Amino acid sequence: MEVLKCVSVIAIIVYIVESVEFAERPKDVGEIEGKAVTLKCYIDDLRDDSYTVSWWKNNVKISSQAEVKVTDSRFSVNLEKVVDTHIYSYMLLIANLKQTDEGEYHCEINNGIKMISSQPAHLAVYQIPSSEYPKCIQSKESYVVGSAIKLSCISEMINPPVQLIWSYKTRDVSLSKTSAEIKDSLVYNHYVFEANKLDNDGTFTCFQTTDVLPEKRNCTIQNLNIQYRPEVKIQHTSTLFAGSDSILFCQSFANPPVTQFRWAFSPVLHANEYIADGQVLTLTKPSITKNGTIITCSAENNVGISRDSITLIISNVRKNEDSTEGSNDVMQLHKVNTNKNNEENKDSVSLYVVIIIIILVVIIVVVVVIIPVYYQCFCKTRTATDSSGRELYQPTVYYDTRDRVSNSGRYDRSLPRLPSTGHYGHWRHSFASQVPEDLDVQGYTYIEDRNNQNTL
Repeated sequence: MEVLKCVSVIAIIVYIVESVEFAERPKDVGEIEGKAVTLKCYIDDLRDDSYTVSWWKNNVKISSQAEVKVTDSRFSVNLEKVVDTHIYSYMLLIANLKQTDEGEYHCEINNGIKMISSQPAHLAVYQIPSSEYPKCIQSKESYVVGSAIKLSCISEMINPPVQLIWSYKTRDVSLSKTSAEIKDSLVYNHYVFEANKLDNDGTFTCFQTTDVLPEKRNCTIQNLNIQYRPEVKIQHTSTLFAGSDSILFCQSFANPPVTQFRWAFSPVLHANEYIADGQVLTLTKPSITKNGTIITCSAENNVGISRDSITLIISNVRKNEDSTEGSNDVMQLHKVNTNKNNEENKDSVSLYVVIIIIILVVIIVVVVVIIPVYYQCFCKTRTATDSSGRELYQPTVYYDTRDRVSNSGRYDRSLPRLPSTGHYGHWRHSFASQVPEDLDVQGYTYIEDRNNQNTL
C-alpha cells in the first residue's frame, strides 16, 4: 500500500509539472533611451499556490511573483490572468531606459522541484544623437591648388549607428571618395579630394541620418578658401597708332589678390616713352619704329607669379583714316540732324493736336455740364406749393427795409436838432411783407415805426 501511495504522489507531481508551460516565447522589444518599455511572458495554467514565476536578465534574478529583487526603482512587475482564458500574463516594466538595460531577458517557473525557462527576448535600447552633432571640420583654413583637402564629418557612435553622407552642389559625394573611422566613441566620415580653383568659395554639406529619427540633420563648411596664382591677360581698347597715346591694361584673377604688377619691354623702352601705374600702362606717342616690341605684364601674389605678353602692332595710316572718318562723320551728322528735325516736326504736330483736343473737351464740359448746373442752382425761380399741392407763384420783386430820419419836427424830440433846418430829427423804420401775386386779392401792408409808435 505504501508503494502505491508513493507512486500516486509521484504521478500527481509529474502531472502538475507537465501541465504548466509557456504559452509563447517573449517578444523582442526595442525602445529609445529615456523612455519606458514592457516585456511580457505568457504562462499556461499557472497555480499560484504551487508555482513561482520570475524574470531574469542573463543570470541575474530581477523579480519573483509580484516582488522585485533588484534595487532599482525603475523596475516593476505585474502578474495577472488574461480574461476568459487559463493563461497568465507576467509583465516586466522598465522606466527611463538606459543603455545598460539592453540585453537578453527570460522567465522561469519554479515549483520547488523543477524549473522551466522560457526562450529569451532581446531588449534593444536605441539612442538619438546629441543635438550638437553632426560636426563639420576642415584640416586647414586654406589650400593651394593641387594640394589635398580633407573634410571630416563627426557624430556619436550609437545604436543604431548613424549614416553620414557628404554633399556638394546638391549632389551626394561618391562613397569611393570618402572613408569611415571610429575613434574615442565617435564616428568620422572623411572626404578627401584635390584642391581646384573651381571649388573656391564652395559650400560642402554633411547629412546625418538614423533609423530612429525621420528627419535629417546637417552641418556645412562654407567659403572654402582655395588659393591659386594669378591668371593674367593684357588688354588694349583700340588699334595702336603712331604719335597717339595708347593704354594697355593687365587684367588678372587671383586668390589671394595680386600684390605686385611689373611691366617689361623687349627691346627696352626709354622711361619717357611709357607710364606704368600698376595694372595700367600708357604708351606716350609711340613711333612706328616701335613696331614688333614685345610687352610683358607680370602679376604676383603669395602663391606665385604669372605672365602674359603681346607684340606691338602700330599703324601709320591715322591721317587717311581721319579724313575718311571725317567725311563719314559729316554724313552721319547730316543724317542725324535730318532725322532729328523730322522727329521734332512730328513732336510739334503731335503737341498741337493734343492742345486742340484738350480745348474742345473743356468747351464741351462747360456747355454740357457747368452752364446747366449753374442755371438750375442759381437762376431758376423756385416754386412752392400749398396744402393741396397747387404750385404757388413767387414774385421776383422784393421790398427792402429802409431806415431814415424824419424832418417834420412833429414828433418827440428823440434826436438832436438838425444843423440844416434847426428841427429835431425823428427815427423812421419801414418794412414790407411779400405775398404771392396769384392770390385773388393782392396788396401789401405798410407799417411805420416812429419813436416806438407803429403807424399803418
